[in-house]
Amino acid sequence: MTTQDESLDAFRARARAWLTEAQPPEVPLDLDSRFAVLRQWQKTLFEAGWLGIAWSKAAGGQGLTHMHQLVFVEELVRARAPQPIGIIGLEVVGPSIDRYGSDWQRRELLPRLLSGDDIWCQGFSEPNAGSDLASLRTRAVVDGDYFVVSGQKVWTSWAHMAQWCALLVRTDTSVRKQAGISYLLVDMTSPGIAARPIEQMTGDREFCEVFFDEVRVPRRNLLGGLNDGWSIATHTLGSERAGATLRRRVECEVALDDAVAQLRRHRADGTSGSPEADRRTQAAIGRCHVALRVLDAQTRQTTTRLVAGAGPRPEDSVDKLLLNEIEQIVFSEIAGMLGPLRAVRGSRPRGLRSERWVHEHLFSRAASIYGGTSQIQRNIIAERLLGLPRG
Repeated sequence: MTTQDESLDAFRARARAWLTEAQPPEVPLDLDSRFAVLRQWQKTLFEAGWLGIAWSKAAGGQGLTHMHQLVFVEELVRARAPQPIGIIGLEVVGPSIDRYGSDWQRRELLPRLLSGDDIWCQGFSEPNAGSDLASLRTRAVVDGDYFVVSGQKVWTSWAHMAQWCALLVRTDTSVRKQAGISYLLVDMTSPGIAARPIEQMTGDREFCEVFFDEVRVPRRNLLGGLNDGWSIATHTLGSERAGATLRRRVECEVALDDAVAQLRRHRADGTSGSPEADRRTQAAIGRCHVALRVLDAQTRQTTTRLVAGAGPRPEDSVDKLLLNEIEQIVFSEIAGMLGPLRAVRGSRPRGLRSERWVHEHLFSRAASIYGGTSQIQRNIIAERLLGLPRG
Protein backbone atom coordinates (compact mmCIF):
# COMPACT_ATOMS: atom_id res chain seq x y z
CA MET A 1 0.00 0.00 0.00
CA THR A 2 1.07 3.58 -0.65
CA THR A 3 1.99 5.87 2.24
CA GLN A 4 1.97 9.66 2.37
CA ASP A 5 5.73 9.62 3.02
CA GLU A 6 6.60 7.66 -0.13
CA SER A 7 8.46 9.80 -2.66
CA LEU A 8 7.23 10.10 -6.23
CA ASP A 9 10.35 8.29 -7.46
CA ALA A 10 9.71 5.39 -5.08
CA PHE A 11 6.04 5.36 -6.07
CA ARG A 12 7.01 5.24 -9.75
CA ALA A 13 9.46 2.41 -9.17
CA ARG A 14 6.86 0.42 -7.27
CA ALA A 15 4.26 0.97 -9.98
CA ARG A 16 6.69 -0.07 -12.69
CA ALA A 17 7.66 -3.22 -10.80
CA TRP A 18 4.03 -4.16 -10.21
CA LEU A 19 3.08 -3.67 -13.86
CA THR A 20 5.99 -5.88 -14.91
CA GLU A 21 4.77 -8.64 -12.61
CA ALA A 22 1.08 -8.17 -13.44
CA GLN A 23 1.44 -9.04 -17.14
CA PRO A 24 -1.26 -6.66 -18.48
CA PRO A 25 -3.71 -8.25 -20.93
CA GLU A 26 -3.85 -7.92 -24.68
CA VAL A 27 -6.95 -5.99 -25.72
CA PRO A 28 -9.14 -7.71 -28.34
CA LEU A 29 -10.61 -5.70 -31.22
CA ASP A 30 -14.01 -7.35 -30.75
CA LEU A 31 -16.04 -4.94 -28.62
CA ASP A 32 -17.73 -7.47 -26.30
CA SER A 33 -14.48 -9.32 -25.68
CA ARG A 34 -12.71 -6.01 -25.13
CA PHE A 35 -15.26 -4.98 -22.52
CA ALA A 36 -14.88 -8.24 -20.59
CA VAL A 37 -11.07 -8.13 -20.63
CA LEU A 38 -10.91 -4.48 -19.52
CA ARG A 39 -13.46 -5.03 -16.76
CA GLN A 40 -11.38 -7.86 -15.32
CA TRP A 41 -8.29 -5.67 -15.65
CA GLN A 42 -10.04 -2.94 -13.66
CA LYS A 43 -10.76 -5.43 -10.88
CA THR A 44 -7.08 -6.45 -10.89
CA LEU A 45 -5.97 -2.82 -10.60
CA PHE A 46 -8.50 -2.16 -7.84
CA GLU A 47 -7.50 -5.16 -5.76
CA ALA A 48 -3.84 -4.13 -6.03
CA GLY A 49 -4.63 -0.57 -4.85
CA TRP A 50 -3.92 1.25 -8.11
CA LEU A 51 -7.31 2.92 -8.63
CA GLY A 52 -8.64 6.06 -6.99
CA ILE A 53 -5.09 7.18 -6.31
CA ALA A 54 -6.02 10.87 -5.90
CA TRP A 55 -9.45 10.15 -4.37
CA SER A 56 -10.10 10.70 -0.68
CA LYS A 57 -9.70 7.69 1.59
CA ALA A 58 -13.28 8.19 2.72
CA ALA A 59 -14.34 7.46 -0.86
CA GLY A 60 -12.23 4.31 -1.04
CA GLY A 61 -9.24 5.97 -2.69
CA GLN A 62 -5.59 6.23 -1.73
CA GLY A 63 -5.71 9.87 -0.57
CA LEU A 64 -2.65 10.86 -2.59
CA THR A 65 -2.08 13.71 -5.06
CA HIS A 66 -2.85 14.21 -8.72
CA MET A 67 0.91 14.00 -9.29
CA HIS A 68 0.83 10.41 -8.03
CA GLN A 69 -2.09 9.77 -10.36
CA LEU A 70 -0.14 11.19 -13.30
CA VAL A 71 2.89 9.06 -12.43
CA PHE A 72 0.80 5.88 -12.43
CA VAL A 73 -0.92 6.82 -15.70
CA GLU A 74 2.50 7.34 -17.29
CA GLU A 75 3.76 3.97 -16.11
CA LEU A 76 0.53 2.21 -17.09
CA VAL A 77 0.68 3.54 -20.65
CA ARG A 78 4.41 3.01 -21.05
CA ALA A 79 3.97 -0.60 -19.95
CA ARG A 80 1.53 -0.88 -22.91
CA ALA A 81 -1.14 -1.74 -20.36
CA PRO A 82 -4.74 -0.82 -21.15
CA GLN A 83 -6.91 1.62 -19.27
CA PRO A 84 -9.68 0.02 -17.18
CA ILE A 85 -13.13 -0.05 -18.75
CA GLY A 86 -14.72 2.22 -16.14
CA ILE A 87 -12.94 5.42 -17.18
CA ILE A 88 -16.22 7.39 -17.22
CA GLY A 89 -16.81 6.49 -13.59
CA LEU A 90 -13.20 6.83 -12.51
CA GLU A 91 -12.32 10.11 -14.23
CA VAL A 92 -15.67 11.81 -14.84
CA VAL A 93 -18.54 10.83 -12.53
CA GLY A 94 -16.73 9.50 -9.47
CA PRO A 95 -14.98 12.75 -8.48
CA SER A 96 -18.35 14.57 -8.50
CA ILE A 97 -20.00 11.89 -6.33
CA ASP A 98 -17.03 12.10 -3.96
CA ARG A 99 -17.43 15.88 -3.68
CA TYR A 100 -21.21 16.35 -3.74
CA GLY A 101 -22.62 12.97 -2.76
CA SER A 102 -24.50 12.04 0.39
CA ASP A 103 -22.98 9.58 2.85
CA TRP A 104 -25.20 6.87 1.37
CA GLN A 105 -24.19 7.64 -2.20
CA ARG A 106 -20.49 7.68 -1.42
CA ARG A 107 -20.64 4.56 0.74
CA GLU A 108 -22.82 2.46 -1.56
CA LEU A 109 -21.81 3.61 -5.04
CA LEU A 110 -18.13 4.52 -5.04
CA PRO A 111 -16.56 1.18 -3.97
CA ARG A 112 -18.38 -0.68 -6.75
CA LEU A 113 -17.49 2.07 -9.21
CA LEU A 114 -13.80 1.73 -8.35
CA SER A 115 -13.79 -2.06 -8.54
CA GLY A 116 -15.60 -2.22 -11.88
CA ASP A 117 -18.50 -4.16 -10.38
CA ASP A 118 -20.61 -1.22 -11.56
CA ILE A 119 -19.92 0.50 -14.86
CA TRP A 120 -21.17 4.06 -15.29
CA CYS A 121 -22.35 6.02 -18.30
CA GLN A 122 -22.90 9.77 -18.64
CA GLY A 123 -26.39 10.92 -19.68
CA PHE A 124 -25.73 14.54 -20.60
CA SER A 125 -26.06 15.15 -24.37
CA GLU A 126 -29.40 15.03 -26.18
CA PRO A 127 -30.30 15.14 -29.89
CA ASN A 128 -30.87 18.92 -29.68
CA ALA A 129 -28.74 19.68 -26.63
CA GLY A 130 -25.18 18.58 -27.16
CA SER A 131 -22.98 21.64 -27.41
CA ASP A 132 -25.81 23.72 -25.90
CA LEU A 133 -26.19 21.38 -22.94
CA ALA A 134 -28.29 23.84 -20.93
CA SER A 135 -31.10 23.40 -23.48
CA LEU A 136 -31.68 19.77 -22.43
CA ARG A 137 -35.33 18.67 -22.36
CA THR A 138 -35.31 15.35 -20.49
CA ARG A 139 -37.79 15.98 -17.67
CA ALA A 140 -37.97 14.76 -14.09
CA VAL A 141 -41.18 15.40 -12.14
CA VAL A 142 -41.33 14.88 -8.37
CA ASP A 143 -43.85 12.23 -7.34
CA GLY A 144 -43.62 11.60 -3.59
CA ASP A 145 -40.31 9.90 -2.85
CA TYR A 146 -39.46 9.54 -6.55
CA PHE A 147 -38.57 11.51 -9.65
CA VAL A 148 -40.38 10.36 -12.79
CA VAL A 149 -38.01 10.78 -15.76
CA SER A 150 -38.94 10.94 -19.44
CA GLY A 151 -36.76 11.94 -22.37
CA GLN A 152 -33.83 10.91 -24.56
CA LYS A 153 -30.04 11.04 -24.37
CA VAL A 154 -27.51 10.37 -27.13
CA TRP A 155 -23.77 9.65 -27.54
CA THR A 156 -23.92 7.84 -24.20
CA SER A 157 -20.83 5.61 -24.18
CA TRP A 158 -21.34 2.06 -22.87
CA ALA A 159 -24.97 2.73 -21.86
CA HIS A 160 -25.97 -0.76 -23.02
CA MET A 161 -23.36 -2.27 -20.67
CA ALA A 162 -23.64 0.17 -17.75
CA GLN A 163 -25.26 -0.43 -14.38
CA TRP A 164 -25.57 3.28 -13.51
CA CYS A 165 -26.04 6.58 -15.34
CA ALA A 166 -25.14 10.12 -14.24
CA LEU A 167 -28.19 11.86 -15.68
CA LEU A 168 -28.94 15.55 -16.16
CA VAL A 169 -32.67 16.34 -16.13
CA ARG A 170 -34.86 19.43 -16.16
CA THR A 171 -36.75 19.80 -12.89
CA ASP A 172 -37.91 23.43 -13.20
CA THR A 173 -39.09 25.10 -16.41
CA SER A 174 -39.94 28.46 -14.82
CA VAL A 175 -36.38 29.68 -14.35
CA ARG A 176 -33.48 30.33 -16.71
CA LYS A 177 -32.35 27.13 -18.37
CA GLN A 178 -29.15 26.59 -16.35
CA ALA A 179 -30.99 27.07 -13.05
CA GLY A 180 -33.65 24.39 -13.58
CA ILE A 181 -31.41 21.34 -14.00
CA SER A 182 -30.84 18.51 -11.49
CA TYR A 183 -28.29 15.69 -11.42
CA LEU A 184 -29.65 12.18 -10.83
CA LEU A 185 -27.84 8.88 -10.29
CA VAL A 186 -29.97 6.36 -12.16
CA ASP A 187 -29.97 2.57 -11.90
CA MET A 188 -29.89 1.38 -15.53
CA THR A 189 -31.93 -1.71 -14.65
CA SER A 190 -34.92 0.50 -13.79
CA PRO A 191 -38.09 -0.24 -15.82
CA GLY A 192 -38.60 2.15 -18.73
CA ILE A 193 -34.96 2.51 -19.87
CA ALA A 194 -33.95 1.40 -23.37
CA ALA A 195 -30.36 1.72 -24.67
CA ARG A 196 -29.65 1.32 -28.40
CA PRO A 197 -26.04 1.17 -29.66
CA ILE A 198 -24.96 3.39 -32.56
CA GLU A 199 -22.27 2.19 -34.95
CA GLN A 200 -19.39 4.63 -35.44
CA MET A 201 -17.12 4.93 -38.45
CA THR A 202 -14.53 2.92 -36.49
CA GLY A 203 -16.96 -0.01 -36.59
CA ASP A 204 -17.39 0.08 -32.80
CA ARG A 205 -20.82 0.29 -31.18
CA GLU A 206 -20.15 1.62 -27.66
CA PHE A 207 -22.02 4.89 -28.29
CA CYS A 208 -25.73 4.67 -27.55
CA GLU A 209 -28.96 6.57 -27.63
CA VAL A 210 -30.95 6.05 -24.42
CA PHE A 211 -34.70 6.47 -23.93
CA PHE A 212 -36.38 7.10 -20.57
CA ASP A 213 -40.12 6.37 -20.42
CA GLU A 214 -41.53 7.42 -17.03
CA VAL A 215 -38.58 5.94 -15.16
CA ARG A 216 -38.98 6.14 -11.39
CA VAL A 217 -35.81 7.27 -9.62
CA PRO A 218 -35.68 7.44 -5.79
CA ARG A 219 -35.17 10.95 -4.43
CA ARG A 220 -32.14 9.77 -2.48
CA ASN A 221 -30.45 9.38 -5.89
CA LEU A 222 -30.39 13.15 -6.35
CA LEU A 223 -26.76 14.32 -6.34
CA GLY A 224 -26.49 17.62 -4.49
CA GLY A 225 -29.55 19.81 -4.18
CA LEU A 226 -32.64 20.12 -6.33
CA ASN A 227 -31.92 22.36 -9.35
CA ASP A 228 -28.21 22.44 -8.49
CA GLY A 229 -27.29 20.15 -11.38
CA TRP A 230 -25.64 22.76 -13.58
CA SER A 231 -22.86 23.58 -11.13
CA ILE A 232 -22.25 19.88 -10.44
CA ALA A 233 -22.22 19.12 -14.18
CA THR A 234 -19.59 21.85 -14.59
CA HIS A 235 -17.48 20.04 -12.00
CA THR A 236 -18.02 16.72 -13.79
CA LEU A 237 -17.02 18.15 -17.18
CA GLY A 238 -13.99 19.87 -15.68
CA SER A 239 -12.86 16.59 -14.12
CA GLU A 240 -13.34 14.87 -17.48
CA ARG A 241 -11.31 17.43 -19.42
CA ALA A 242 -8.42 17.60 -16.98
CA GLY A 243 -8.23 13.82 -16.43
CA ALA A 244 -8.50 12.98 -20.12
CA THR A 245 -5.77 15.47 -21.04
CA LEU A 246 -3.32 14.06 -18.50
CA ARG A 247 -3.94 10.50 -19.62
CA ARG A 248 -4.28 11.04 -23.35
CA ARG A 249 -1.05 13.00 -23.61
CA VAL A 250 0.94 9.95 -22.51
CA GLU A 251 -1.14 7.64 -24.73
CA CYS A 252 -0.38 9.79 -27.78
CA GLU A 253 3.35 9.78 -26.98
CA VAL A 254 3.45 6.00 -26.65
CA ALA A 255 1.32 5.54 -29.77
CA LEU A 256 3.77 7.60 -31.81
CA ASP A 257 6.71 5.57 -30.46
CA ASP A 258 4.92 2.30 -31.30
CA ALA A 259 3.94 3.42 -34.80
CA VAL A 260 7.46 4.60 -35.64
CA ALA A 261 8.98 1.37 -34.29
CA GLN A 262 6.56 -0.75 -36.33
CA LEU A 263 7.23 1.21 -39.51
CA ARG A 264 10.99 0.98 -38.94
CA ARG A 265 10.80 -2.81 -38.55
CA HIS A 266 8.53 -3.08 -41.56
CA ARG A 267 10.92 -1.12 -43.78
CA ALA A 268 13.91 -3.06 -42.47
CA ASP A 269 12.16 -6.14 -43.82
CA GLY A 270 12.91 -5.11 -47.38
CA THR A 271 10.11 -2.63 -47.94
CA SER A 272 11.95 0.67 -47.48
CA GLY A 273 10.46 3.73 -49.12
CA SER A 274 11.98 6.31 -51.45
CA PRO A 275 14.24 9.09 -50.12
CA GLU A 276 11.38 11.54 -50.63
CA ALA A 277 9.01 9.31 -48.65
CA ASP A 278 11.61 9.05 -45.89
CA ARG A 279 11.91 12.85 -45.74
CA ARG A 280 8.14 13.18 -45.47
CA THR A 281 8.10 10.62 -42.67
CA GLN A 282 10.84 12.46 -40.77
CA ALA A 283 8.95 15.73 -41.12
CA ALA A 284 5.73 14.09 -39.88
CA ILE A 285 7.52 12.67 -36.84
CA GLY A 286 8.98 16.10 -36.13
CA ARG A 287 5.56 17.75 -36.25
CA CYS A 288 4.21 15.17 -33.83
CA HIS A 289 7.05 15.67 -31.37
CA VAL A 290 6.66 19.44 -31.39
CA ALA A 291 2.91 19.11 -30.78
CA LEU A 292 3.42 16.61 -27.97
CA ARG A 293 5.99 18.80 -26.22
CA VAL A 294 3.47 21.63 -26.22
CA LEU A 295 0.83 19.33 -24.72
CA ASP A 296 3.32 18.04 -22.15
CA ALA A 297 4.05 21.59 -20.97
CA GLN A 298 0.33 22.30 -20.64
CA THR A 299 -0.42 19.13 -18.68
CA ARG A 300 2.40 19.87 -16.23
CA GLN A 301 0.72 23.18 -15.47
CA THR A 302 -2.60 21.38 -15.09
CA THR A 303 -1.11 18.88 -12.65
CA THR A 304 0.43 21.66 -10.58
CA ARG A 305 -2.95 23.38 -10.42
CA LEU A 306 -4.72 20.19 -9.38
CA VAL A 307 -2.11 19.34 -6.74
CA ALA A 308 -2.67 22.80 -5.28
CA GLY A 309 -6.33 21.85 -4.83
CA ALA A 310 -7.77 24.19 -7.43
CA GLY A 311 -10.25 21.63 -8.75
CA PRO A 312 -11.99 21.97 -12.12
CA ARG A 313 -11.68 25.47 -13.59
CA PRO A 314 -12.25 27.25 -16.93
CA GLU A 315 -8.56 26.59 -17.66
CA ASP A 316 -9.59 22.97 -18.25
CA SER A 317 -11.05 24.15 -21.55
CA VAL A 318 -7.55 25.18 -22.64
CA ASP A 319 -6.43 21.62 -21.92
CA LYS A 320 -9.31 20.11 -23.85
CA LEU A 321 -8.93 22.42 -26.86
CA LEU A 322 -5.20 21.75 -27.08
CA LEU A 323 -5.70 18.00 -26.67
CA ASN A 324 -8.30 17.97 -29.45
CA GLU A 325 -5.88 19.53 -31.91
CA ILE A 326 -2.80 17.57 -30.94
CA GLU A 327 -4.51 14.18 -30.80
CA GLN A 328 -5.77 14.73 -34.34
CA ILE A 329 -2.34 15.90 -35.51
CA VAL A 330 -0.59 12.81 -34.10
CA PHE A 331 -2.97 10.19 -35.49
CA SER A 332 -3.39 11.96 -38.81
CA GLU A 333 0.38 12.02 -39.25
CA ILE A 334 0.64 8.33 -38.30
CA ALA A 335 -2.04 7.49 -40.86
CA GLY A 336 -0.15 9.54 -43.43
CA MET A 337 3.08 7.65 -42.68
CA LEU A 338 1.28 4.36 -43.37
CA GLY A 339 0.46 5.46 -46.91
CA PRO A 340 -1.14 2.62 -48.91
CA LEU A 341 -0.71 0.27 -45.94
CA ARG A 342 -3.79 1.92 -44.41
CA ALA A 343 -5.88 -0.27 -46.70
CA VAL A 344 -4.28 -3.49 -45.45
CA ARG A 345 -6.13 -5.40 -42.73
CA GLY A 346 -4.34 -7.59 -40.22
CA SER A 347 -0.68 -7.76 -39.22
CA ARG A 348 2.10 -7.22 -41.73
CA PRO A 349 5.68 -8.53 -41.60
CA ARG A 350 7.43 -7.74 -38.30
CA GLY A 351 4.23 -6.73 -36.59
CA LEU A 352 2.96 -3.67 -38.48
CA ARG A 353 -0.62 -3.36 -37.17
CA SER A 354 -2.18 -1.04 -39.70
CA GLU A 355 -5.69 -1.75 -38.40
CA ARG A 356 -4.77 -0.26 -35.02
CA TRP A 357 -3.58 3.00 -36.55
CA VAL A 358 -6.56 3.31 -38.87
CA HIS A 359 -8.88 2.78 -35.90
CA GLU A 360 -7.00 5.39 -33.82
CA HIS A 361 -7.07 7.88 -36.71
CA LEU A 362 -10.82 7.50 -37.20
CA PHE A 363 -11.50 7.69 -33.47
CA SER A 364 -9.40 10.84 -33.13
CA ARG A 365 -11.78 12.71 -35.43
CA ALA A 366 -14.31 12.67 -32.58
CA ALA A 367 -11.89 14.35 -30.17
CA SER A 368 -13.10 17.81 -31.14
CA ILE A 369 -16.71 16.79 -30.39
CA TYR A 370 -16.91 14.55 -27.31
CA GLY A 371 -16.54 16.10 -23.86
CA GLY A 372 -17.56 19.49 -25.26
CA THR A 373 -16.86 20.62 -28.81
CA SER A 374 -13.86 22.76 -29.70
CA GLN A 375 -16.21 25.64 -30.46
CA ILE A 376 -17.66 25.45 -26.94
CA GLN A 377 -14.17 25.35 -25.42
CA ARG A 378 -13.25 28.50 -27.34
CA ASN A 379 -16.38 30.22 -26.04
CA ILE A 380 -15.53 29.27 -22.45
CA ILE A 381 -11.97 30.52 -22.84
CA ALA A 382 -13.14 33.78 -24.43
CA GLU A 383 -15.86 34.54 -21.88
CA ARG A 384 -14.54 33.13 -18.61
CA LEU A 385 -10.78 33.54 -19.00
CA LEU A 386 -10.39 36.52 -21.34
CA GLY A 387 -13.53 38.39 -20.25
CA LEU A 388 -14.76 38.95 -23.79
CA PRO A 389 -18.46 39.75 -24.35
CA ARG A 390 -20.85 37.01 -25.40
CA GLY A 391 -21.27 36.80 -29.16
